[in-house]
Amino acid sequence: MRNHNIAIQGSIASFHDLAAKKYFGEDITIMECGSFREVCDKLSKNMVDYGIIAIENKVAGSILLNYQLIDQFNLKIIGETYLPIELKLLAKPGTFLSEIKEIISHPMALGQCQDYLSNLENVTVTEFKDTSTSAELIINQKGNKLGVIAGPAAAAKYNLEIIENNVCDEKINYTRFYILSKGDDFIDEADKASLNLVTFNQVGSLAEILNILKAHNINLSKIQSVPIPNNPNQYTFHLDIEFKSKTNLENAIFKLEEVAKSLKILGIYKGEKITINNPVLN
Repeated sequence: MRNHNIAIQGSIASFHDLAAKKYFGEDITIMECGSFREVCDKLSKNMVDYGIIAIENKVAGSILLNYQLIDQFNLKIIGETYLPIELKLLAKPGTFLSEIKEIISHPMALGQCQDYLSNLENVTVTEFKDTSTSAELIINQKGNKLGVIAGPAAAAKYNLEIIENNVCDEKINYTRFYILSKGDDFIDEADKASLNLVTFNQVGSLAEILNILKAHNINLSKIQSVPIPNNPNQYTFHLDIEFKSKTNLENAIFKLEEVAKSLKILGIYKGEKITINNPVLN
């Protein structure tokens, strides 16, 4: 099996890096990207084999931009993975909490620690790049005034000290990632699909969609409304659906196309289950 090139948002030891290795294994080449858009752009230009982007976090919620980027770059979802998220306050070795005057991290990481951050006095919170790049910045700064919220992998890579453990607002925390490709991958054991669907702006249109899924024994595991750029009165509904029969899925899609204004299949893939009692999360 050849070594795959994977585009991620962030750098080595970031959560995207960990998610990529969880899904593909260690024998991969990581292409670090500064933004989610750059991940999608490099994938669309065949500069990498696959891309991986976070789509939602249990605490901070969905990343609406990424739904738009998948559609805009006409990419396919070929898989998903859930990554347990451990967030800690890190700083240079020997730093005391009282010395830290600024905390930096990726906006999504900061969003998962609002309760903790709001209780700190005289500390500035600054959005920066991914957690790993934020951690790297600290080792190049003079003094002990800068802290970062990141995971244990970043602490180990940059030899940073854990000042505070478990600073996330919820003890059980995880992020869901989409695995992206430029084209479809045929997966025989597929049991999940992602759709973009635009309904007609009339009473009961969404209810009709849900009734079709119910009639075909399809579970709606996620529904997310996403604004359509340059159209303030229209939204796309992103649906993640689970099925046991491909025939049921095909028949449901046929019916959905009859009642929807537009429908786009983003991917049909093997879903991943996450269990609350996973010891890694506790």
